[in-house]
Amino acid sequence: MDLQERINLKKANRDELYCLEPPFPYTNFLIETSNACNHACIFCAHQKMKRKIGKIDTKFLYDVLQQAYDLGTREVGFYATGEPFLVQELPDYIKHAKDIGYEYVYLTSNGSLATPEKIRDVIDAGLDSIKFSINAPERKMYEFIHGRDDFDIVVGHLKYLNEYRRLTGRKYKIFVTGILTRFTEKMKDDYAQVFGDLADEIVFKYVYNQGGYMPEIDTLLKCRSDKETYRRCNLPFDAICVTCEGYLSVENADFENMLIVADLNKVSLKEGWYGGKMKDIRQMFIDDKLTNTVCDGCVHHEYRPARAVSPEYATDNPDIFSDRLVRERIEKHRDLLHEVCGYE
Repeated sequence: MDLQERINLKKANRDELYCLEPPFPYTNFLIETSNACNHACIFCAHQKMKRKIGKIDTKFLYDVLQQAYDLGTREVGFYATGEPFLVQELPDYIKHAKDIGYEYVYLTSNGSLATPEKIRDVIDAGLDSIKFSINAPERKMYEFIHGRDDFDIVVGHLKYLNEYRRLTGRKYKIFVTGILTRFTEKMKDDYAQVFGDLADEIVFKYVYNQGGYMPEIDTLLKCRSDKETYRRCNLPFDAICVTCEGYLSVENADFENMLIVADLNKVSLKEGWYGGKMKDIRQMFIDDKLTNTVCDGCVHHEYRPARAVSPEYATDNPDIFSDRLVRERIEKHRDLLHEVCGYE
């Protein structure tokens, strides 16, 4: 299955999943090894996050990996809200997952910290695929989107990924994704020119409001060609999302832990997956009655008031829905945006 097929499957209308006790996921298992990130992408709620920065406990991670495997999961990705290459133990985690028997282990990274040494470490540990999230195909627009002037560094690391594969003969996949905003939606051809020989597949995604955390995306960043008004979500039915604190979340980008349904330090993964709070969330999705959850704003593409599912685990952040940072960055780069894409 290629990357685009995987993405399409995650968004498909899979009505057979919409029940209170769906089968335990075979794929779609993401572990947040850390919630730290060295970039500040304009469409990402990380720039507004006040949640304490931390990294996952190794013993806990190994335990939850084994639990998921015993329940039938065979694929795992080591990323969520943060940058995985900030975690020193990342190669150990990959090797452990492969030793358990996971068939497919993967990463998504912004690529800026994926130095040749770190690339060799994760590939030699058994990584099956790596995806660089590169959200503009040229340096100036990249800096505007990512908040960092790392475009040339990332391209260099992408080239090394290809060179190391050629030298070793390993079969790992190399992907590039581009999150398209209204400022970059007409740059697809540029991606092909820059990255066509450096990636097995280039996949584009329309920017969306990150699980309801970024309602300003729908007013300030959404692509003009994106007419979606309702976003189908299968996450409560076929995705395991474990935070670096050891919590089970409904959403793989739960920046302030507003969608925590279980503390896996206290209950098993199976208990969390089939527990009362997760069932309550599933019923809300089945009925499309998501009032007072961040999911409501995500699904319906608009700002709606939200509170935490489990307040004891959430971070209080009165600015989480503010659009100030996005507006300020657009204003700061107005001349560039006018030059590159005719923005007024």
